[in-house]
Amino acid sequence: MLRETVYNEIFDSQRHFRTILDSMSRPGKLNRFAPIPLTPPAGLAKPAAYVGLALLNADVSFHAELLGPEAVAYLRVNTHAQAAAPGLADFFFVRGSDGGAAALIAEAKLGLPAYPETGATFVFQVSRLGKSSNIGGLQLELTGPGIETREIIFVEGLNPDLITAIKTRNVEFPLGLDAMFVSEDESIMCLPRTTRVLVTNL
Repeated sequence: MLRETVYNEIFDSQRHFRTILDSMSRPGKLNRFAPIPLTPPAGLAKPAAYVGLALLNADVSFHAELLGPEAVAYLRVNTHAQAAAPGLADFFFVRGSDGGAAALIAEAKLGLPAYPETGATFVFQVSRLGKSSNIGGLQLELTGPGIETREIIFVEGLNPDLITAIKTRNVEFPLGLDAMFVSEDESIMCLPRTTRVLVTNL
């Protein structure tokens, strides 16, 4: 399995971590990763690899079985994180179009009352993210902390059942799941567990 040599584990990971942090603190905001010529396997989208390299380490675990064994091996080799069963994983990497990921959402850990931050985070690979209805797909209307009034975001390549599954698991705040969405143009948008979502299928 290829070990990335163009990725600076300090400079690049910090730069991408800041992008992720800004996206998580401002739900619905579109950010774009600083590009790096990574070569992840076909199942793993490059922006999802950015997230993995920025957030995974030997102290956390992940589940990426739906993306194939090469994606699992790539993340393990390049981050030193361990693959884990769905009920134990800290991070999940899935295709947003894969309705089968709803079963993983149902199994994912929600955290503990004293440590809600130990709930799992899902990284959904989607086709496009945008502020225009020309994107098609789903319209997400977002409200909650970090949003002044509301945010509207359009997502192509996302199965609405996955949003429904996330909402179902997030009813017992502060327990719940965080979600990140990464698109083919290397953009990212985040929905922390505190965000309320209204979905319209265009």
